[in-house]
Amino acid sequence: MDNVQVLAMLRIETPDEPERVIPVAESPFNIGRSKANQLQLPHDRVSRHHARLLFEGDQIRLVDLKSSNGTQVGKTKLTPNDPYTLSYHETFSIGPYVLRLEATPEVAAQETAEPVAGITVGVEEMPVLAVAQEVGSGTPGLPEAPPADLAQPSDDDLFGLPANRSRYLQYLPPIYRDDPFLGRFLLAFEGVLLPVEQVVDNFDLYLDPRTVPPLFLDQLASWLALTLDEKWPIGKRRAVVAEAAALYRRRGTRWSLSRILEIYTGVVPKIIEPEDQAHHFDVVLRIPKGQHVDRPTVERIIETNKPAHTTYTLKIQPAGN
Repeated sequence: MDNVQVLAMLRIETPDEPERVIPVAESPFNIGRSKANQLQLPHDRVSRHHARLLFEGDQIRLVDLKSSNGTQVGKTKLTPNDPYTLSYHETFSIGPYVLRLEATPEVAAQETAEPVAGITVGVEEMPVLAVAQEVGSGTPGLPEAPPADLAQPSDDDLFGLPANRSRYLQYLPPIYRDDPFLGRFLLAFEGVLLPVEQVVDNFDLYLDPRTVPPLFLDQLASWLALTLDEKWPIGKRRAVVAEAAALYRRRGTRWSLSRILEIYTGVVPKIIEPEDQAHHFDVVLRIPKGQHVDRPTVERIIETNKPAHTTYTLKIQPAGN
C-alpha cells in the first residue's frame, strides 16, 4: 500500500448515511451498483455500471455510462458517453449520492506552499492514508456539506424522467435530435416504458430479501415455500426470508426454533427439555420492559417449527424474573 499512488480523494455524501472519504488510486475508476466497480453505491437509482472517472494528465474526465437515471453535475445532466471535464471540488450527483473530488494532500500542499505576495507559507507533511482517515472521521475545519447551489436534484431527476427532452432522441439519426417537438412527443413513450426499464435494470434488487420492494417480498418468499405472516413488521419478514435456507436445513431442531423465535421477539428464548417428560419441552421468553409480544403468534411459530410428535409449554415472563 505504501507504493500505491493516490490520484485524488473522493468525498461521498448521502442523506441517511455518514459522510465518507475514499482514495482514488486507479484510472479508470468505475462507479455503480455492481460489486465489480471500484466504488459500489447500493441503491435502486444507481445503475449496475453508472459512471466512470478518467485521470488523463492534469485533466479529470467524468463519463456517464448510459445509466438509467443519469449523472448530474450541478444542475446539468451529462450526455451519455460524452466525457465531461471535472474540476476539483466540483460536485456531481449519482442517484441520492453527492460526490466531490478533492486533491490529494501532496497536491494541496504544493498549492498552499506557493509564494503569495512575497510571503512563503510552510506546510507540514503528512502521509496520505493518515489524512484520509482524519477526513473520514470528521476533522474540524473541513467542509461538511456541499454548496447550497448543488443541492439535491429536482423531482423529475429523482425519477429519471427528463423535464422537456426525451432520452430516446439519442437513438435516432442526428437530423431528428434537435427537433423540440419530437423530444417532447417521445416523453410520452418514455414515461410509460421507464418503470419497465428500471425494473429490468435493477432486477437483482428483487432477488435480495434486504432490498426487495415490500410488495414483491411475498412473491420472493413463495419461491422458497414460505408463507409470511402479514402482521409481522417488514424487517422481521425480510430476516426470515434471508435466513430461510439455514432454517430449513435445521428445521425441527432446538437451534431452528430458537432462531426464528429470536427473529420475531428480538430476544433469545430458553428451551428446556425436562428429563421426566418424554417428547416435551418448555419455551421461556423473558421480554424486556415496554416490549410487547403477541402470544398467539409465538404459539403459531412453535407449532409450525417443532417436531410433530412433541408437546410444549410456553412461558412469557418480564425480563429480570
